[in-house]
Amino acid sequence: MFRRQIKIKVFRLSRLWIIGALLWGLSGLFTTALAEGPITSEFFSMDDGGVTSSNPQVTALARDTGAAYLRIALYWKVLEPSNTTSANYNWEPIDALFNRLLEAGLVPLVYIAENPSWVANTPCGPIDTTNAARRADFAEFMGAIAARYPQIKRWGLYNESDGSSVPFHTGGCFGDDETADINYNGVPDYAEYAEMLGIARDAALQANPEARVYMTVAFDDFDIKTCPPNYGCLPASHFDYNFLPNLFGYMASHPRANGQPYADALAFTYYDIYGPHWERQPSGKGQRGIQAKAAAIQKRMNDAGVFFPMFVTETGEDSQDGWIGADGQSRCLTISFVRGMAISLETVVWWTMVDNPGKGWYYGLVDTAGTKKSSYHAFQTLFGEMNGWTYIKRWTKTKTVEGYQFTDGAKTKWVVWSNRARADGKAPCAYPRAQARMNFRAKRLSVTDLYGNVKIVRDNHPGDLNPRVGRIRLELIGSPQYVVVKR
Repeated sequence: MFRRQIKIKVFRLSRLWIIGALLWGLSGLFTTALAEGPITSEFFSMDDGGVTSSNPQVTALARDTGAAYLRIALYWKVLEPSNTTSANYNWEPIDALFNRLLEAGLVPLVYIAENPSWVANTPCGPIDTTNAARRADFAEFMGAIAARYPQIKRWGLYNESDGSSVPFHTGGCFGDDETADINYNGVPDYAEYAEMLGIARDAALQANPEARVYMTVAFDDFDIKTCPPNYGCLPASHFDYNFLPNLFGYMASHPRANGQPYADALAFTYYDIYGPHWERQPSGKGQRGIQAKAAAIQKRMNDAGVFFPMFVTETGEDSQDGWIGADGQSRCLTISFVRGMAISLETVVWWTMVDNPGKGWYYGLVDTAGTKKSSYHAFQTLFGEMNGWTYIKRWTKTKTVEGYQFTDGAKTKWVVWSNRARADGKAPCAYPRAQARMNFRAKRLSVTDLYGNVKIVRDNHPGDLNPRVGRIRLELIGSPQYVVVKR
């Protein structure tokens, strides 16, 4: 995916949504949640980046963050380079990859990529779903992998399936807007994507009743041909704005037998540079960043009358000093993940685990030598602070403070930061922020910073800016702080 501000990138699941599709459309969205249970390790993930799984040191570092998943691609063309039966698949490299991760304590969060040439005319688009033999081949493939790896429960179809350009695809090109039918079989590509999801889900469930199949979209960085109003699309952009509503519309108008869904979840990518656009939409009123984009997608579901739980397969920021720097990357990681917790996203995947200097990407939690970056420590702190906690509500005085309340059943914790931001043309999550203040009814606060450093602030002692007994006023900065209230 191309990103504005000169930077370029490509290749960017279980807590159920607690509010039905209808409730998503009501006013006051996300302000208070009826949380269904605590955040677990399955919320936390990072992307393999083509490096992590092949490096035992980095694999161990990934597991030490606390994350349950590592997002990784499975290339169909490697497993089945020529049409054959599952008994003759090229299992060896896939077995080695997946078993290495499972033995290390990481569950692969898999998406299918790269069609073999015998099954489709592109590596990133549809098979001919009007061809019974091709449908059977795809079902055999999905059933075989789901049966062989029962520990792996989540299977996605392609990456950013709404890609509108075959030459510039980032894993999917079902949003091709030149023909809208890149295999020339008379069926729109979005319809074939829906059909492939249904085939994959049926086959995977038959092989493993716990398997789940998810769809993937970028739904950002739209191309000029489908550019929505006031988005500011660039010539290099290559995602189809119409793909997602077309996909939902097809699903709604072509219900599957016995009421079966086409998929079990929807995964989208999120990069904060696009956040302001979604916040400006009516669906994003009062929402921040990742929340506003989720609300925009939910609106498309509501419009079509379909519903899928959601998660994020990529979010990340570059740590280079010329962009937002190391601390800015840490702030963005924590802010986006916490915002995702507040709307009950199933999982959030940080893109990526390791830097890629050859492509000018410094999105990693570690560098190429395996040295931990500031964001690695921020990820560990986030996991340690939030794993096992349940979201309660959002702080309502949002003009100066952004904050989210959680509980572990005995204690209350706020994750808070200043909302007094000054736009600088970079990632909003890392905007410079003026100091703000927040009052707590407490005798003592335990305050943990972005990297796990703890301080205690007592009522009417240094650090308390409120002279009133029983109230502590804390000074907030741009970086999130974890505040445990002790009464």
